[in-house]
Amino acid sequence: MRDLHSHYLPGVDDGSKSIDATKKMLENAALNGITDIIFTPHYILDSRFMSSKSTNEKIIEPIILFAKEEYNINVFLGNEVYCNTEIWNLYKKGEITTLNGSRYMLIEIPMYSKINNVKSIFFELISNGIVPILAHPERYTAYYNDIDFFLDLRNMGVLMQMNASSIVGDYGRKAKKMVTKLLKANLISFVGTDIHSEYEEKNNLIPKIEKKLKKIVGEDKFIEITINNFARVIRNEDIL
Repeated sequence: MRDLHSHYLPGVDDGSKSIDATKKMLENAALNGITDIIFTPHYILDSRFMSSKSTNEKIIEPIILFAKEEYNINVFLGNEVYCNTEIWNLYKKGEITTLNGSRYMLIEIPMYSKINNVKSIFFELISNGIVPILAHPERYTAYYNDIDFFLDLRNMGVLMQMNASSIVGDYGRKAKKMVTKLLKANLISFVGTDIHSEYEEKNNLIPKIEKKLKKIVGEDKFIEITINNFARVIRNEDIL
């Protein structure tokens, strides 16, 4: 499996607290078959989670080396950007980054409430050549009875990333039900762990997760959302 959404970068958000913690997380990831990871630290405007692209690049540089040498894991840099009206300007100024410098940007929206301008924010990005990837759509409780919202986003060109452990109930029964619905509607293009700590069990659940995903979407779609689409992002290729 390839992990599109994670918080391994130490000391910049609510994820890994130290290089040692990051190493433990990488070791566990390797043991559970993860071969590639995009580090996606939060960028939340006007909060303490505003580590710049240049700062993150300096932190990740040695990690890229030892991740490959010690764990045979390929590491890349991105952000998980919290939805705001300044995303395009922040990107132009070099404060935030897309996934591995590609056209694809991971974006989170409010978890428990609706905001009116989500579609207009995404439209601005798409109009400027950025493809938004909506992080963990199954976790947005305000939209549990609004599947049309996600269908509309997909029709706009927005892609979506599920949290792997949602499918085995790690985020609760309702999130599990929602992610199943999204998978069956062919709305999921990527899988990520969204792991934040060396103490979490998310990576250890991967064998169970993979079995469940294959049962729901079949082998071909499983490979597409866990391996192939990740590679297309890294190479900045089209995803249909």
